[in-house]
Amino acid sequence: MEPIKGILSDIDGTLYFKGKPIPGAIETIDQLREKEIKLLFFTNTDSKTPKNIYKLLREYGFKLNEREIFTPLIALKEFLYDKLDSKVYLVATEEVHDEFKDFHQIEGDEVPDFVIISDFHDNWDVNRLNNAFKYVIKYNSMLLGTQGNKYYLDRNGEPVIDTGSFVQMIATAANVKPTIFGKPSKEYFMQALKKLDLPASKTVVIGDDIESDIQGAHNANLRGILVKTGKGQFYKSSEKYIKPYKIIDSISCILELM
Repeated sequence: MEPIKGILSDIDGTLYFKGKPIPGAIETIDQLREKEIKLLFFTNTDSKTPKNIYKLLREYGFKLNEREIFTPLIALKEFLYDKLDSKVYLVATEEVHDEFKDFHQIEGDEVPDFVIISDFHDNWDVNRLNNAFKYVIKYNSMLLGTQGNKYYLDRNGEPVIDTGSFVQMIATAANVKPTIFGKPSKEYFMQALKKLDLPASKTVVIGDDIESDIQGAHNANLRGILVKTGKGQFYKSSEKYIKPYKIIDSISCILELM
């Protein structure tokens, strides 16, 4: 295998967990930079804007540039940029609604061209989902999901239903295939790889989620390295058909593979 020249690193559960950095993660990122390893921090977090994710990592002590952050919201906006005349129905947090203020969000009796399901934990109202379902099944609005995670772990480490589960629920009920912009979508990984400007053979994915991070890496012909932090602490190889390229205790162990 070719040597590692670039890393696509997950964020929550890989760089930090339960509101604090993973031990050794900050120092590891610094050492990877010293080795001139290209880095892109990509995530499925869709309740926060990319700018606020960047600010959070800086507050934790990570040294990075805002352009090194890649999220499903960035991928989704890139998709919509040439469709500014289209109407959207957005199920998301208030913070994310502001991120899409340049797009035509429906009012009154308007019918959307696109139904977008994102994280909406600040207003978990089933009527929002039912409206989304109505637009998809009745008016053939295109269903878009910001990411495909089934669940995530909150600041206390407790499992919470995530965006992917809601998207699949609507897709199943309406008998449609949604377009997913985050992990484990192959297109999302390819977009991230393009931003890193390296071939897949010289790049690895590091993450804590066997389905989103490692399966997503496989989808894009990338080597997926699972960390045993975040969700990764619950991984049991006997229960999963997805096999990581390597399993390491934490991101700090990546230096042993360089």
